[in-house]
Amino acid sequence: MLRAMLRDLRAHKGRLAMMLAAIVLGVGFMVATWVIADSTARTAAGAPARTDLDVAVQAREPEARFSDDDRNRLAALPGVERVAGVYAGYAALVGADGKLAGVWPDRAGTNWDPSQRFTLAAGRAPERPGEVALGETEAAAAKLKLGDSARVILVDGTSRRFTVTGLFTYRALGAEPTPSLAFHDALFGDRFDRLELVAAPGTGQAALADAAAAAIGGSRNPSGSGVTAPVRTVRTGAELAAERDDLAADNARSIREVMLAFAAVALLAGVFVIANTFTMLVTQRTRQYALLRAVGASRRQVRRAVLAEAAVIGLVGSAVGAALGVGLGMLAMAAFRTAGSTVVYSVSPVGIGAGFAAGVLVTLVSAWGSARRGAAVPPVAALRSDAAIPRRALRVRLVVGLLLVAAGVALVAANGGTQLDETMRVLSVSGALVAWIGLLVLAPLMAGAALRPLSRVLSRGPALRLAVRNAVRDPRRTAATASSLVVGLALVTAFAVVGTAFTAVAGDSIRGLVPASTLVVEPALDGARLPADVPTTVAATPGVTASLAVPRAQIDWDHGNVSMSAVDPAALTATLHLPIERGSGDLGSGVVLLRWYADQFHVEPGDRVTLRFGADDSREVRVAGVYAGWEGQPGMFVDRSLVPSRYRGDVETVYAVGSRDALEKAFQDRPDVLVSDREEVISRLVAEFEFVLSVIYALFGAALVIAVFGVVNTLALSVLERTREIGVLRAVGAGQAFVRRAVRLESIVITGYGGVLGVLVGLALGGVLQHVMLAREVWVVDVPVPLVLVSLAGMVLVGVVAAVWPARRAARADILAAVAAE
Repeated sequence: MLRAMLRDLRAHKGRLAMMLAAIVLGVGFMVATWVIADSTARTAAGAPARTDLDVAVQAREPEARFSDDDRNRLAALPGVERVAGVYAGYAALVGADGKLAGVWPDRAGTNWDPSQRFTLAAGRAPERPGEVALGETEAAAAKLKLGDSARVILVDGTSRRFTVTGLFTYRALGAEPTPSLAFHDALFGDRFDRLELVAAPGTGQAALADAAAAAIGGSRNPSGSGVTAPVRTVRTGAELAAERDDLAADNARSIREVMLAFAAVALLAGVFVIANTFTMLVTQRTRQYALLRAVGASRRQVRRAVLAEAAVIGLVGSAVGAALGVGLGMLAMAAFRTAGSTVVYSVSPVGIGAGFAAGVLVTLVSAWGSARRGAAVPPVAALRSDAAIPRRALRVRLVVGLLLVAAGVALVAANGGTQLDETMRVLSVSGALVAWIGLLVLAPLMAGAALRPLSRVLSRGPALRLAVRNAVRDPRRTAATASSLVVGLALVTAFAVVGTAFTAVAGDSIRGLVPASTLVVEPALDGARLPADVPTTVAATPGVTASLAVPRAQIDWDHGNVSMSAVDPAALTATLHLPIERGSGDLGSGVVLLRWYADQFHVEPGDRVTLRFGADDSREVRVAGVYAGWEGQPGMFVDRSLVPSRYRGDVETVYAVGSRDALEKAFQDRPDVLVSDREEVISRLVAEFEFVLSVIYALFGAALVIAVFGVVNTLALSVLERTREIGVLRAVGAGQAFVRRAVRLESIVITGYGGVLGVLVGLALGGVLQHVMLAREVWVVDVPVPLVLVSLAGMVLVGVVAAVWPARRAARADILAAVAAE
């Protein structure tokens, strides 16, 4: 049996090529993901650690920063050799082109010191006022070089010129943000953000850290969030190095988990390709298996032979896929390497092993059904040339599929309201997945039901009739081939629906909150904070009649963490319009809560909640109202007079009513500040989301490529299966062009069916996702018409391209040999 199996593999290498390609792509994607994640972690962890630091005392809040007295107090502790102070502050680097360099200005500036924080890559350190050293990556982004005059905007809005004297790389401590500008000047006030202690010989780090914590009022435990987080932390150098490594590992884990989800989709598409291929191969070998059974082979031996063949194919495909994945992963790491950085490549045995395990397991699982069918056919029956699918199997498939679809739809319908909590979201997504599985189970029945009427309607030309009837002849094969297309196309369509819904929800939410006459002043870089001078400048601009500074801070409340904006109630009324759904928008009578939080935690107007601003500072407030919006907007508006002063800073947006020309003139020399209207804000937000969707579409591309291989494979094996039929057609007068056209049209019918089903499934899945993510009505779907049309046209093109090789092979078959074939 082993020799027979190996002989089959050698004799039919061409029939297995597309199946191998599916395994190679799926495993390659998976291994590449592991290489990228592990290399990212090793690169971060492999960066040189600082050896000149024993203890770091860090301030987490501006009010907790350190004075010279604090530094002197620590310097006087026994066992302290020296104490250095580190500043961090707002510094916006303007490039040679006059535009803001792509670096977040928050905490981008620091003071130069001779510590191991900095490693000079070129030039020298800044030694006098008016000099600056830049990070290598930031200098490249700003197109600045040694000796150039760099323009820097500081937190008070002033703009200064500095001579670039050096380029550096930076060694961060733990989760410290990496600064991009280091100055000689004292630009960030007289209080330090961090104090770094160097121990005298013979003094242990832990003992010194304990003494520093007692002297400065800091905590040795950095854990906690919100009010439970200490405002001053004391860590040893070893603890910070371990924190850096843990952070790198966490980032790598996040990358791996996200990318493996896309790899799983690619492998799922491969399952359909492999299963369909084995089904066709087993069908073509029925006489061969019958002869083996007749000469004494048992059912178990036949089944094992098929599974052994699958295992060999899985091992070969996994080996090639693993090699491809390692290469792709290394290329990706090299492509994203920044200036001055060093990449540490890591090929984990775990990643290689996982890729092999997935490739072999997927192949074996896909071949299991075919192995059972091949072993179950009696020797006498197998010698017959006709092999029909048992009707009972289709009846079981119908019952199981309908039950799954009904159960899934019921789950979605039961959680179809717009007021969703976490459990309802999980149930809705679970219902959608169950219904999707049910549709895949029903796919052969749907293929027959959809294509049989089509074969009667389409009577234009014998080639088209033949193509449709060939597709209808074996609906399982057609459905299995189309299902791999359905997987990728449905997910692409679903995310397109989410993108369309996001555009509508975000646009409606912003338009509902921001009147058309209100202008928006924002940071030029998304996610940054405005400099301290901007709210004052806006309010003082001639022609501005009202302005509102909107800070954003995270605080604790009864239900965990919430983003809060502490604002002036009168200014809020003059500039914005809160779209109140329930209750009142009067901040004088309580806080106004975003609907998402109200629905998630079942909070209604009139309820009382507790806001926690510190370990000993809690305030109970009334919920005045609930406003409609999306999750990117503040979770809570509160009267600024109710909150401590530290929660009124970090302004991220200023809204203003007045002359746009006057505001643009006020900020005409400020590339770190944007003046926009609400439609421009919406356009930028939508563009950012569309970029994310483009990346998602590209990652789903592997599944679609595998599906195309599946179509080619099915057509090639189908042509081989119908060799005699094609020979008869040629013998009665059909030309090569007719045969090519028939195969090409059959391919288009299969891909067209897969395209239509994929789009319909994607629209339904997208409706559920938009419901879960954006709290929209699940039954109201905005169809992404351009993407649907492009997808359907693309499926036709895929059908044409996939049929090129099989159609040419069919057309060139020798007529006499084909007629004589069995």
